[in-house]
Amino acid sequence: MTIDDLYTKALELAPWTVEHRRALHRIPEQGFSEFKTQRHITEALDALGIPYTTQRTWVIGEIAGGEPGPTVALRADMDALPITEPEGCPFRSEHEGWMHACGHDAHVAILLTAARMLSEMRPTLKGNVRLLFQPAEETVGGAEPMVAAGAIDGVDAVYGLHVQPYMTVGQIDTRPGCLNGSTDDIRITVRGVPGHAARPHLGVDAIVCAAQLISALQTVVSRSASPLQPAVLSLGTIRGGEAPNVICDRVDIEGTLRTCDPEQRAHLKQRIREICDGIAAACGARVELDIITGYCALINTASEAERVLRLGGRLLGSENALLRPDISMGGEDFSYFVEKVPGAFWHLGCSERLPAAALHNRELVIDERCFPIGAAMQCALVLDRMGMLD
Repeated sequence: MTIDDLYTKALELAPWTVEHRRALHRIPEQGFSEFKTQRHITEALDALGIPYTTQRTWVIGEIAGGEPGPTVALRADMDALPITEPEGCPFRSEHEGWMHACGHDAHVAILLTAARMLSEMRPTLKGNVRLLFQPAEETVGGAEPMVAAGAIDGVDAVYGLHVQPYMTVGQIDTRPGCLNGSTDDIRITVRGVPGHAARPHLGVDAIVCAAQLISALQTVVSRSASPLQPAVLSLGTIRGGEAPNVICDRVDIEGTLRTCDPEQRAHLKQRIREICDGIAAACGARVELDIITGYCALINTASEAERVLRLGGRLLGSENALLRPDISMGGEDFSYFVEKVPGAFWHLGCSERLPAAALHNRELVIDERCFPIGAAMQCALVLDRMGMLD
């Protein structure tokens, strides 16, 4: 079996893939509420004769090969975004106010196609294939509870993809090491003492304290983070004050911390705490800090990222299997799978031409010609890991 054989088969199945994608596109659902999506997936797996288990809204399928070998997992996320889809799409969202504006409908359809292709090889498969249909990537994260529930127990390698409109159909990219940063939310409450603005010495001004705190926090990345490792601290909201002649006694600040290195992540969190404590003491105020742990950084296994690029080069030409030069500081909870077992996450070009509307944009259009490439690549990764690809 060659990768070209897989692509030929995926092209034959393209109408089937498109049918599933469009059906899924019509029923976008919020994370951990993907009940219609779950039913669509289980009905498709029933038709293919692939056994599965469900918990909450996720689905885990299992294709048992006829010969011993590794267990290789493939993942597709399945939730949607609270975006109203424009008129005009013939398979427009039937759930008003929700849209598959991040392409997760495409991910599920591609994985179903890969499942169909691999299930037809069951007697000769040298190992097993686990199908991970994951909820809630856009919100609280479905990967971490799936891992905790044993979704990748016994898995030897895991792969996932994401459509990307910054590339045209026929291109892919990935990189070894960190691909996506961690995502931690920062919530700060500065508490002072209210008073009359004409007598500021009798109060403690939370606004003045907050201003100094914001300025000091801007040094976290510039002076506490290694310049060789990406890090971002952005404060996005500030709320405080009731009247121009009243000393403000409360200011709320919210932001996000993004890092790529686990040790630096811990260090910067500690520095944020130290700065908050120090500024509060200097101002005579009280600062309450809550750092809400988000997704961990997505760190591709170098050998598995290289496998993606090697196979992508064989299918699309080396000039179209691109080594991504930079790290995205956007979160991706595939990180929890690849944190536990070797694996790689990669991007699939999905635009007809550039420039194109980005992900999370109501104007996003996915060129469905990318689907056979995605299905063939996912199957190729499985077979190559099993030592079955010519």
